[in-house]
Amino acid sequence: MEHTEIKYIDGKKFSARNRTHAVIIDQPKENGGGDEGPTPPELFVDSLGSCIGVYVLAFCRNTGLNPEGMKIILEWEKANDKPVRIKSINTRIGLPSADVGARKAALLKVAESCLIHETIKHQPEITIELT
Repeated sequence: MEHTEIKYIDGKKFSARNRTHAVIIDQPKENGGGDEGPTPPELFVDSLGSCIGVYVLAFCRNTGLNPEGMKIILEWEKANDKPVRIKSINTRIGLPSADVGARKAALLKVAESCLIHETIKHQPEITIELT
């Protein structure tokens, strides 16, 4: 089983440690944070976008498409009702150096099969307990 450790630092700032890497998570100043890192929802969307990127890169390498300049833009919106959540995520993949042509459908299918996208579609069992 994989392991992530989240530690409270101060204010509204946390550190997430994965293997030997740490990421600072914070809130914007207007939410009482120091704006020293992305918020949890931003990291969630970042995770989806970068996972799509990894899968698209593999597709490009396997099919001979040039991935140079690849850019993935995600626009997301929070719901205005309860429960609090992200309501929608729109993703655009740009491959300016590749002629995708007839491989467009296959590339999109690969992008949609990334681990994070599949996890969102097939919600994992999440348990929360106090230790």
